[in-house]
Amino acid sequence: MKINTPFRIAFFLSITISFFAIFIFWLLNTVLKLPFVIFFVITFILIYFVLRNFFYERIKVVYKNIYKHKGVSNIHELDIERVEEEAEQWANAKEDELKAYKQDQDYRREFIGNVSHELKTPIFNIQGYVETLIDGGIHDEEINLKYLQRANKSIDRMINIIDDLEVISKLETELSQLDFQSFSIVNLVNEVFDAFEMMANEMKIKLELINEAGSSFVSADQGKIQQVFLNLISNSIKYGKQNGTTIVRLFDMDDKMLIEVEDDGIGIAQESLNRLFERFYRVDKDRSREIGGTGLGLAIVKHILEGHNQQINVESKFGYGTKFSFILEKSH
Repeated sequence: MKINTPFRIAFFLSITISFFAIFIFWLLNTVLKLPFVIFFVITFILIYFVLRNFFYERIKVVYKNIYKHKGVSNIHELDIERVEEEAEQWANAKEDELKAYKQDQDYRREFIGNVSHELKTPIFNIQGYVETLIDGGIHDEEINLKYLQRANKSIDRMINIIDDLEVISKLETELSQLDFQSFSIVNLVNEVFDAFEMMANEMKIKLELINEAGSSFVSADQGKIQQVFLNLISNSIKYGKQNGTTIVRLFDMDDKMLIEVEDDGIGIAQESLNRLFERFYRVDKDRSREIGGTGLGLAIVKHILEGHNQQINVESKFGYGTKFSFILEKSH
């Protein structure tokens, strides 16, 4: 019979102690005539032996495993009062790890599904245009060039998706290799404004920089921060309104600089704000695909700023515009 339940342990101790008590009392009274302290010592040794072999050593094995997971290899003496607390903490930590693992699994499945869906659309479009041309449309001057142009547009869309996926993959593996340097954030913003000048003019959107900071120099990875501005300003134009304005503001925060990118465009509904930085998440799917968005731009922004130990924040009201903000270290 295994001694592994409270009832069996109590029964075993009761029988054993009773037997030894009868034996020792008989021995002391009839043979040795020794004092009561002998009975106490023998009983103590018996109980200690039982507790150590049936409880302490087994609990200690579990305790050692807990400490091994904590990175501590040596444990000389077990504090029984702390066992429950330590075991509960360990169990909670493992439960959190399991939840995080399940979330990662769900996220991975969702991500693969999103990638598949995003690539299917342009692939099916290209297939439809090519099949039409093969079936004789190539000889129809009214549709041959138009379908080729549409197929080429779908190819461009696939390339953009793949390029953005490659950017995110590199960010996840290379953020520890950020090239921090001192540079003028004012010059960088103006360069981005120049890159989007034609796009902004088509929408009749004004690009404006307001510098209220004590300095224009920050310490960061210039190429990565340029990518942040490219994505944020591009979005402000794509989702802006005719005759609107995109403003970049710089504010002084002692040894840091607060940067805001604000527009007066279509805005974002409150229920979408929490998911805005998820990969492939789109507030307006039809408009995003129409203007060539991949749904990865803000995820890239989030990755870059997290690599700088900073966060991207967003405030928006549907129909009234959106404001993104983040902080960078000033250059000393």
